[in-house]
Amino acid sequence: MKVNILFLLFSLLITNFSLISSTKSSFISLLGVAPQDENYFKTETIKCRNGSKKFTRAQLNDDFCDCPDGTDEPGTSACPHGKFYCVNVGHLPVSLHSSKVNDGICDCCDGSDEYDGEVKCPNTCWEAGKVTRDKLKKKIDIYKEGVTIRKKEVEQAKQAIVKDKEELSKLKNNEKSLKGLVKNLKARKEQIKAEEKERLVKEKEEMMKMAADDKSDDEHKESSSSTTLDSENNGLSDEPSVDQQQKDEYENTEGLPTDGSESTEGLLREELGRLVASRWTGEKTEHQVEEVSPSKDNHEGNNEIPEGTDDKDHDNNDDANRVRKDYEDSTTRLSDIQERIASLTEKLKHDFGMEKEFYFYYDQCFETKQDKYVYKVCPFKDASQEEGYQITQLGQWEKFENSYGTMLFSNGDGCWNGPDRSVKVKLRCGLKTELTDVKEPSRCEYVALMSTPIHCLEGKLEELERKLESMYNEQLQGGHDEL
Repeated sequence: MKVNILFLLFSLLITNFSLISSTKSSFISLLGVAPQDENYFKTETIKCRNGSKKFTRAQLNDDFCDCPDGTDEPGTSACPHGKFYCVNVGHLPVSLHSSKVNDGICDCCDGSDEYDGEVKCPNTCWEAGKVTRDKLKKKIDIYKEGVTIRKKEVEQAKQAIVKDKEELSKLKNNEKSLKGLVKNLKARKEQIKAEEKERLVKEKEEMMKMAADDKSDDEHKESSSSTTLDSENNGLSDEPSVDQQQKDEYENTEGLPTDGSESTEGLLREELGRLVASRWTGEKTEHQVEEVSPSKDNHEGNNEIPEGTDDKDHDNNDDANRVRKDYEDSTTRLSDIQERIASLTEKLKHDFGMEKEFYFYYDQCFETKQDKYVYKVCPFKDASQEEGYQITQLGQWEKFENSYGTMLFSNGDGCWNGPDRSVKVKLRCGLKTELTDVKEPSRCEYVALMSTPIHCLEGKLEELERKLESMYNEQLQGGHDEL
């Protein structure tokens, strides 16, 4: 009986020792390994991360460097390129260079880097992490509100895109119709122009014929009159007749030439010119005004068309003017539509993000003033630096980088003894969109920060919430008094 009891106690002792050894061995083997990387080291044969070699699980953290990149020694200082991961429960985890492991200095707030017992490191993570946790809580609150704003802006952007695409489609249809209308109006305008030219030629010919007929009649009358007088006088009287005196007085009237043939033709041509001009301007010549202007008495209550007015000519003028006006109006309208089509086509060709979340940025610019400079960033267009009236182009829009986390502007103004200017605008989550900072870390290469709710991503919010939750849960598992 006693032998059995002793055997049982001995077996329990051996089992406990084995468990302690196994736990210690497990602790040592995974020391310095980040929680997300633990599965990488669970197989019996493990590859060095750079693929150069392999090692067994027993060689993990055996204080002998098997991998040049330090994969096999995450918890020791055996490898010069190794990294030690501080879990720092209650605070933020950090990675240390392997040379800091067991060097007598407490680098991890949980003291895990000094596990050899030479130095006793108190766990200060919970107290030290209070400021960090508070900042993380505030960041989470900003992200929550920012995510809500972002969702609204994404929805509005999608609606705006649909609206702009519908407008573009209608404009293209209108453009097609207007092109046909302008073509027809142009043809009609040219036809009217040809008809006007033809009518002018005919009218000129008619006027010249009338002038020639009038001249012939006058000459015939003068000849007949002269013959009659000569016959009556028969050359016996030296005194001029009354008719001859009136003729002489008429020919010698002041301001009129004595040669009737040339003067009459000149006056007729001048009158013809004024008449032709009046038909297109709508104005009457001096002769026409005298001819058709009614007296005051005749004008009142008299709706008859004055003598000398041609209804057909007026209708033709009205039609010509209407066609010209319609052509000019339609041409202007077509030009405006084509300009809007080009503008919308240029806008819609850009990459506005996975959910078109940056669509409203197209027509916006953001500024910030630093010292004597004003920096302006216009997404999808350009970025500039202003000093008074001097403007320096920092770059033209190129593209998004880092999963829509950075805007790149390049090919700006040249730099003396340097590259063409460029700027990277890094986006951060914020409740309003604003340019917050601009720096020039290297010559003519600028880096700007912009806060915006567009960058308050739901996935990032979930990541922050998990981080805060793990800080509390791990500390709770450690049995902290505050919890």
